[in-house]
Amino acid sequence: MEAGRKTMGGRHWRGMVLAGLAVLAACGREVAKPQAADLQRAETLRPADAQLARKYERSCLICHGNQASQAPLAGFAPAWEARLEKGMPLLLSHVRDGLNAMPPRGYCNDCSDEEFARLIAFMSDSGQGGAR
Repeated sequence: MEAGRKTMGGRHWRGMVLAGLAVLAACGREVAKPQAADLQRAETLRPADAQLARKYERSCLICHGNQASQAPLAGFAPAWEARLEKGMPLLLSHVRDGLNAMPPRGYCNDCSDEEFARLIAFMSDSGQGGAR
């Protein structure tokens, strides 16, 4: 081995570890875990609009009101932040086409894109301005 050359030790090793940590940090952010009050709110929230509330109860609540489904909880903003950053057009595409465990159209075959956008806005709003 050449004198003065470091192998997987010293600065070289530390640099690799720091680079790896930077990659891991960039891969995703930690989402806050919902508390008991968040879970209860997700089960009871409904859109203020009666027609939209019926569609929500029929098609969305089963997953978005149930933490076990691993869908983002209705009314729990931290679960929606990264999704909202991607923009409404992409979110609507995911709803229409399905994504991961979410089936195409999210069980709401009679929902329009406008209604999907309103449902997303309702579920992602922790202030619940449009809730009853």
